[in-house]
This record gives sequence, structure tokens and C-alpha cells, in this order.
Amino acid sequence: MQHTPNLNLKKPDLTDNVLISDLNENMDVLDQAVGELQKTTESIGDLEKNFNEHLLAQMPHRFFDNGKWYRWGFRTENGEPQFIYEEVIE
Repeated sequence: MQHTPNLNLKKPDLTDNVLISDLNENMDVLDQAVGELQKTTESIGDLEKNFNEHLLAQMPHRFFDNGKWYRWGFRTENGEPQFIYEEVIE
């Protein structure tokens, strides 16, 4: 019997007898892995919304420098790309 490289799922060879317990064990491993992904992953709708908001924002990024927060982005002026930033005052 072989095993998958990432989740170590059981992969019976063509000449192996397939045991229901092996299939159930594989299903438990898959269920746990998918459950963990669901906890840490946004829904597709949320990802699309966040991505579209990011594209529309002129300065969607932030960085911290010398005790101050700044937001930054890119724009073009007269066809020339520009790096833009400003201090975030909250």
C-alpha cells in the first residue's frame, strides 16, 4: 500500500484488498484538513469584495516607519507611474 505525500492517505495498490476502515480513516483525515481550511479561509464572496475594494483604493497598503503609519499605492500621471504615500493620522 502506498500513501499520499501531504496527508498520508492510504492508497491501496491494485492487488490490495480495500478495507472500509482505511476509507473511513482517509475520510476523517480529509474532513479534518478541510475543516481547518474553512476556519482560516474567507468565503469566495468576501475575497472578491476585498479584492475589488483593494483595486478601487488609491492607497490600499500600509507601512510603519519611524514611529508613524503611512498608507501607500501607485498611480499614473501623464502615463508615468508614481509611488504615492501619506501619513495616516487617526
